[in-house]
Amino acid sequence: MLSNVTSLPKEPPRFFKRGPSTLARLTFFGVASFALMFIDAKFQTLEFVRKSIATVVYPVQQLALLPGAAIESTQAFFETRDALRTENEELRRQLLDNAQMEQASRAAQLDAQRWRALAGATQTLTVKSQTSRVLYLGRDPYSQKFFIDRSVSQSFSPGSAVIDGSGLLGQLTRVHPLIAEVTLITDKDSVVPIRIERNGVRAILRGRGPLSAPELSFVAANADLVEGDVALSSSIDGMFPANIRVCRVGKITRARENDFAKIECLPFAGVTSAEDVLVLDRPAEIPPRPVEEAAAKTAVKRKGS
Repeated sequence: MLSNVTSLPKEPPRFFKRGPSTLARLTFFGVASFALMFIDAKFQTLEFVRKSIATVVYPVQQLALLPGAAIESTQAFFETRDALRTENEELRRQLLDNAQMEQASRAAQLDAQRWRALAGATQTLTVKSQTSRVLYLGRDPYSQKFFIDRSVSQSFSPGSAVIDGSGLLGQLTRVHPLIAEVTLITDKDSVVPIRIERNGVRAILRGRGPLSAPELSFVAANADLVEGDVALSSSIDGMFPANIRVCRVGKITRARENDFAKIECLPFAGVTSAEDVLVLDRPAEIPPRPVEEAAAKTAVKRKGS
């Protein structure tokens, strides 16, 4: 009995082992596919199934796309950053170049304006002039002075008037081989004889230092002066050539208890900004001032003693 059982074949029949043939499977699935496609196209019976599958699969699709999208975004970020950095550097260079060109153009325009002003000033002068440039300021902050350039061929002399394109700056006080010192009309030791252009009233303009405006000294309180009057240089005492614009009358203070008015003036010239200047030749020498009678008597008495 046992021998009969053990002698039975262990493998199933060939039909069950092989199943349908490959051609049969292809034919079956092909017909089934065409049938499903026809039914779906005709009756839309699988629309819900398709949407459900798409809904379930969508997160998986997006998750699968994340690495590629992240790589593309990172690459685009770095490319955009590099492009913007290059563009910003180029724009910065262009901005610096434009700023330098604008500054050079502005400086050239200012130089041209100053030279035109100086040329216009020379047309109204009756004396010869020589051009020069301001080199540096004086070291004493309370002394209104600066130094100008002087070439070997220029013959400067102390006392010569110095002007810019707007008016009188001051006069030479010391002359060195290569430079010359100019004392401004705002210096506390400066004295300029002037006359009012409107009515010819004469006065003396005295400097008061860097912190105060120059004033007209010893002008009667009832003098015919108004704010805005233009003061021109006077040739009295032979200090300056005549008719150079000096200052404009500013604040006028008239007090009853004082015989003289306090008259502040505003210089026309750029006393704090001048760069190019003209040095005028000194006016023709005038006869010396006669000795006053009182002074002569005093001198005689001293000699007799």
